[in-house]
Amino acid sequence: MTTIHIGSDVAEAIKHKRPLVALETAVLTCGLPRAPWNTSHGPCPADIDDSAALHLATCNAIAKAVRDAGAVPAVCGVLDGQPWIGLDDDQCASLAEAPPAKAAADSIAMHIARGSSAGTTVGGTLQLIQAAAKDGIHIRWFATGGIGGVHRNWQDRPDVSSDLLLLSRVPCAVVCAGAKSILDTHATAEALQTLGVPLLGLGCGTLPAFLSPGGPDAPAIEDASDDVASILHSHWALGGGGVVLAQDPPASTAMDLNSATALAEETEHAVHATGPLRTPALLEDMAQRSNGASLRANIALLLHNASTASRLAQHGESTPKAC
Repeated sequence: MTTIHIGSDVAEAIKHKRPLVALETAVLTCGLPRAPWNTSHGPCPADIDDSAALHLATCNAIAKAVRDAGAVPAVCGVLDGQPWIGLDDDQCASLAEAPPAKAAADSIAMHIARGSSAGTTVGGTLQLIQAAAKDGIHIRWFATGGIGGVHRNWQDRPDVSSDLLLLSRVPCAVVCAGAKSILDTHATAEALQTLGVPLLGLGCGTLPAFLSPGGPDAPAIEDASDDVASILHSHWALGGGGVVLAQDPPASTAMDLNSATALAEETEHAVHATGPLRTPALLEDMAQRSNGASLRANIALLLHNASTASRLAQHGESTPKAC
């Protein structure tokens, strides 16, 4: 029997009914460079410790953004074969030193069975949230950078992230900046609709293109907590699963849509790494080609999404539980 371990801070939050925001860790193990901030990318973002490895410094900054906005971060991951909701700082540091690996819906069981460590993807995190719900632990808010989705050129090589299927099953609101920039955002939006996953634009009328605003249309809602809570309640009361709440990346670091699209296409053709090494290789190539603009935008939207999810989670206790 697999036991989901609950960190002490998360356990205290559950006991005292404090708002929780789940955080994935694929961004820690596979999403960002493992060296300190590279000065060739321009000035280091103010929220990032430039003396620490960027992947861990960013993970710590995301958790801090959740705390600063009033919620408790529930960092999810698999450490030495043990699935956790609520990794502490020392455990995150240990995970940051592990070989790069992702725990997605199709691979998380393998990491648990083999005693290995891996950062959970959006789908892997949702799977842990779903398992915890069986023990009466309900986590309704999740912050990430961008969701997985339908990859470019899917007509020739079908490649669809398992994130989408888990989103359709698990009643949790995912705050993001749309689908990752290496994906086909229009096909991803269509797939979400097919799976019955509501896609809502927080203060915008599109599914953002991760590093830039703009993309396929999405119903826009004002960033008002009561409105969001009402929509979530209605969806969950009908037996629905996840909801995607997408917001534009911060304007101060966002890239132009055409420039970001061209950058992603150039990178796709240039990078040949496969497996868990592909995402960091793609991101590093994009950072080099954009003189750090893509990396700065990525970090800014991660922190922005964490703050927004935390603020919205303040109303979590007044939001009725899913049926």
